[in-house]
Amino acid sequence: MLTSEPLLSLFCAYVEPTARLKQTVSSSSGGGGGCVTPDTLVTLADGSQVRVDSLNGNENLLVWNMETGKLDSAPIMFVDSDPEETFEIVHLYFSDGSDVKVIYEHGFWDYDLNRYVYLDRDAADYIGHSFAKQNGDSLSKVTLSDVVIEKQMTYAYSPVTSGHLCYFVNGMLSMPGGVGGLFNIFDVDPASMTYDLEAMARDIEKYGLFSYEELNAIAPLSEEMFDAAGGAYLKVSIGKGNLTMDELIAMINRYSVFF
Repeated sequence: MLTSEPLLSLFCAYVEPTARLKQTVSSSSGGGGGCVTPDTLVTLADGSQVRVDSLNGNENLLVWNMETGKLDSAPIMFVDSDPEETFEIVHLYFSDGSDVKVIYEHGFWDYDLNRYVYLDRDAADYIGHSFAKQNGDSLSKVTLSDVVIEKQMTYAYSPVTSGHLCYFVNGMLSMPGGVGGLFNIFDVDPASMTYDLEAMARDIEKYGLFSYEELNAIAPLSEEMFDAAGGAYLKVSIGKGNLTMDELIAMINRYSVFF
């Protein structure tokens, strides 16, 4: 049985951000991940906003906590980036005037589907859907109203927060690209936007959890990376078909450079 102790803390040990940080690193991924443009504003834990290209990786960012159904803060796990080149920009426009410029893909909380969805060059398929935006101490709904795809010479940045992965871009609750299978693992109660604990317990009982030793034997990774990325839950993700073992190994190899 699960206890009332916060669920992620059972499997994700806290690591000091200064110990975790490997500086902001250019991945030279050539499209392997999803990012936002340098002028995108990221919300810090204190509610202030800074450009994503100004982050040094030691900051705490505002996140949505799926255990408590409240805003929370989390340290940056790493900041992925790509060097300047001509990218295809997916410019998302929302009903309240918010807009976000996405490179490759970026995840947003879709109220209609009750999960994060990656918005990419097919983002127009989601026009009319409601997405989550920070509104004081809670979230409100704004509608995706238009999508414009354009080419632009720019840089690409993608922070990832420890334990939660998510953060806010131009006020919109978001997930970084390139980490599909690390989120949307468990069912969420749409009323509270928290994990459905009973369903979560059933999933864990059915599929089990990775130990660090088990996953490390399959694809070598540091304990730091395992803890910060919620590695224990990835056995559930694989069991439910959200992630293949080959995809997980490729992801570990790609992001190990940050650890």
